[in-house]
Amino acid sequence: MATADGKLNVSELDFGKIKDNLLAFMSNQDDFAGYNFSGSSFDILLDILAYNTHYNAYYANMIANEMFLDSATMRNSVVARAKHLGYLPRSARGSKSSVTLTITPEGSPAVISVPKNSQFSGTVNGIAYIWCTANSYSVNINSNGVYTISGVELTQGIPTIHRYTANTGDPDQKFVLPNANTDTDTLSVTIQVSGTDTDTKTYSLANDITTVNNTSTVYFIDEIEDGKYEVQFGDGVLGKKLANGNIVMLSSLVCDANVTNGCKAFSIVADLGGYSNVKVDTTSAAGGGQVPADLEEIKFNAPKSFEAQNRAVTIHDYSRLVQRDYSGAQSVVAWGGEDNDPPIYGKVFIAIKPSSGTVLSESTRNYIANTVLAKRNVVGITPEIVDPDYMYLGVKGTVKYDSTLTSNSAASLKATVVSSIVEFGNTNLKDFDKAFRYSKLIKHIDEAEISLKSNQTAISIKRLFYPMLGSSSAYVLPFSNEVYHPSNTFWGAVTSDVFSYRDLANTLWDKCRIQDVNGIVQVYRTVGTDRIIVNNDVGNIHYGSGRVSLTAFAPVAIGSASTSNTTSLAVTVTPSSSDVLPLREQIILIQDTDVTITMLDDSGTGQYSQGSVSTIDGTTLSTGY
Repeated sequence: MATADGKLNVSELDFGKIKDNLLAFMSNQDDFAGYNFSGSSFDILLDILAYNTHYNAYYANMIANEMFLDSATMRNSVVARAKHLGYLPRSARGSKSSVTLTITPEGSPAVISVPKNSQFSGTVNGIAYIWCTANSYSVNINSNGVYTISGVELTQGIPTIHRYTANTGDPDQKFVLPNANTDTDTLSVTIQVSGTDTDTKTYSLANDITTVNNTSTVYFIDEIEDGKYEVQFGDGVLGKKLANGNIVMLSSLVCDANVTNGCKAFSIVADLGGYSNVKVDTTSAAGGGQVPADLEEIKFNAPKSFEAQNRAVTIHDYSRLVQRDYSGAQSVVAWGGEDNDPPIYGKVFIAIKPSSGTVLSESTRNYIANTVLAKRNVVGITPEIVDPDYMYLGVKGTVKYDSTLTSNSAASLKATVVSSIVEFGNTNLKDFDKAFRYSKLIKHIDEAEISLKSNQTAISIKRLFYPMLGSSSAYVLPFSNEVYHPSNTFWGAVTSDVFSYRDLANTLWDKCRIQDVNGIVQVYRTVGTDRIIVNNDVGNIHYGSGRVSLTAFAPVAIGSASTSNTTSLAVTVTPSSSDVLPLREQIILIQDTDVTITMLDDSGTGQYSQGSVSTIDGTTLSTGY
């Protein structure tokens, strides 16, 4: 309403109240005393004035929102606010894979060279995509007369190159990567002196301006509108300035982000190093492909990156620096030595999950510790790079379905359920700090197909270790979750794959496994349904923490392997809770080989049979063999 002195009240923003205020203001004017505004054409004019005021207020509010990182909703605004904090949003990332190349030439060349960006083809869901070698490789002939290159890293994307001629007289000139899905990790910036002088210099990305001077051959990169990126160069004070006529060459891969994850088979697109007889063996399936950082990721990471201030003091600083300066990291977690098990003071531990493969090479570890972190961490604190600790979730269940609601066979439904469980793991796990929630999996299984009615599912946790065969050694297997042990008379929560073992009489027995009996880990073999003890004490288990300690474990063989420690042995426990929580560097995975599903037709025409799981004390368990 109008104020007591007849002035217009401007504090209201709703359309109806704005119009009422205008109406009250006009009614208080002597010139319009007794005038019926609502019943005349003035009503339309008041609507127009109220709408105009309302639009302007809304527009001003939205503009104000875009000025702050927390409230901005447009990507350009969020990126601009993040830029003020010195944060560069992550671009799209092409998936990476590791392969071994075996080249069989017709002759016997002294060396075969595979250039960078050599192209390979892989198919995902019936669509062919391109991968390129991340580096160049050279190989000499081996003793078998073939040429083998191992550890070849492939990055998904189509190679592109954009050329610009520097015009120092144009202050508005920009050097833009025009493709929104450019993988900036693959960006290479090369400056050619001129069109007639072909000398070139490769520039590097400036990460620390305290080390940049007027002769530093560095470039800067920022995200601009529509998710594109702009490359910038120094001004002659902070970085070397471009000369007029310099040719700027920006080469990179334009990728398909995460849709190519999981590709396992590759083939050459054209002759490799001049040769067509090339065998490609996949070491690790394609992974690590990512879409560009979304708004929530930018809003979360930008302030924390700013807090690090290019130094490593807190554990979050270490994580941010590694993610920023090592592009091959898919995710990073850090913790202080005081939180380690056992505590080691004076150290900070950093676990890195690589974009390709499961662990980092020794050279990459040294690069991160000595180049990325050493010059930024506190004196007296030693950073140590460790591998992720993978735990595998076993899923064993009976799924009821109604055959009258589907035309799919039981085998087809089973494949759908297994695929759904693996997809659940890929989406909700496979990273640090990603806990497994049992109820979410149960719901995901029931929703996998319309005919599925319910499921009774048991969960177990599996770890792999590599024992030295033929030698007695100690091993620690931290499952980091309480193991099911309701009473001192209960046994069967711990088991393993089979191996060969000698008893105290030095007799060798095949098909042995381990079991727990009231905290003691034993080795046993089976005769019919009976368990015969081979060794009654090879370690112990702490049920509360889930820590299995093998103190004198000496398997002789695992399968056909009887020497060295290159063959894994799986140990499985049943957790007391159906939710499984990882600790620090641990990552939970679900593989299709660890999923066992029994389909049960529950339509009324099928015959019910109890599944291979049981319900004990309210928890679905699967114990023993």
